[in-house]
Amino acid sequence: MLLRSKMATPATKNDVKNILDKLDKISKSLVGNSTSLLQLTEEIKELRRSQQFLSEQYENMKQRLHSKDEEVKVLQAENQNLKLHVRKLEAVTSKTHEEVKDLEQYGRRECLEFQGLAWNKNENTDDLILHVSKMVGVDLKAEEISVSHRLSRASYKNPQPTIIVRFCSRKTRDAVFSQRHQLRSHNKAHPKGHIFINESLTKINRRRFNLCLKFKKKKNIKFIWTNHGVTYLRDSKGAKAMAIKTEDDLVKYGIVRSSFFSNKYMFLPNLENNLNKNQCLS
Repeated sequence: MLLRSKMATPATKNDVKNILDKLDKISKSLVGNSTSLLQLTEEIKELRRSQQFLSEQYENMKQRLHSKDEEVKVLQAENQNLKLHVRKLEAVTSKTHEEVKDLEQYGRRECLEFQGLAWNKNENTDDLILHVSKMVGVDLKAEEISVSHRLSRASYKNPQPTIIVRFCSRKTRDAVFSQRHQLRSHNKAHPKGHIFINESLTKINRRRFNLCLKFKKKKNIKFIWTNHGVTYLRDSKGAKAMAIKTEDDLVKYGIVRSSFFSNKYMFLPNLENNLNKNQCLS
């Protein structure tokens, strides 16, 4: 009875006002939430548009990268072919270079160089060659000499310039050259007047010889000589001779290091001056 009585109590003005105030607040809150929802919806749409744009950009970049990968593969294949071509050209160049050097040396096949002969203002170099040839036991005739001359003028630094001579035949040249050892007795008897007969070497072969000569002195190797432009080294009698025909041979026998050559196929202009402790093997 008490509960029924309480529930049936009529609402007062204040109660109605409170209810209306609450409804107003709820309405305003819903309106605010609606605005927020609209803003959130627009932001989501903008994010979707951005995501779509980024996705398209990614796909474009992906395609471009794939295209670049294909280009790189093509370039790598071309590069490999070029390397093979360069190697072939290097091999041909090396072979041609050696052939040219051999041909240049071959052009000196009738020539010899005489060192240690005193210079005279009114000298006849042919007569000097005839005299030295007689010293080594070769009966040479004047008509067997094609031409002879000093390689340079006499000076304070070089009072006895080398004489180069071209013989009329290779046979005559070889006959004189093969008897050069006969000068040893003369050189022993005249310590300050040594005479030498050497092959006429090209500039490159002479540089190889100079490098070998320095190596010989450093390593106390007993014998060094040249034959048709090739330098030979031999440690002792009966030992196998080392033939120095190319730059590779200089490296092979430890005369210089591989880094000695700035260019694989030719010497530097002043190569003999480039030899130092770092380049020559100890």
